[in-house]
Amino acid sequence: MGKAASALRSQEVALERARRFSSKARARCAELGWEIIGVYLVGSRARGDYLAESDVDVVLVVRGVKNVDVITRLEAFKDALEPGIDLRVYDIEEWLSDSSAWIRELRREAVKLE
Repeated sequence: MGKAASALRSQEVALERARRFSSKARARCAELGWEIIGVYLVGSRARGDYLAESDVDVVLVVRGVKNVDVITRLEAFKDALEPGIDLRVYDIEEWLSDSSAWIRELRREAVKLE
C-alpha cells in the first residue's frame, strides 16, 4: 500500500522548505567564512517512513566549525530556520569519522539535497 496523498504532498512541502533553508544557510556560511560541504536530509523523510506531520531533519556538513560549540553552530542558523526543521551541524571531520555510531547511522540514511 502506498503513501496517502497528504503524506506525499507533505514530502514535497518538506523538500521545498529544506531547499529554502539550504539556500539561506549557504548565504549565512559565506558571511561567517564557513564552507558548506553538503546539505543532507536524514531521518524519516530520508528513509521514506515519514508521516504527514513528520519534521524535516537536515544535516549541514561545514568546514570551519570544528572548534565551534554545538549551541553556537545552531544559533548561527536560527534566522534561516523554519518551524519543523530540525538541524544538526557537523564539521567535515566529524561527519567522516567512524568514531560515532550516531553519525555513521546518519550518513547511511542521508540523502544529499545539493
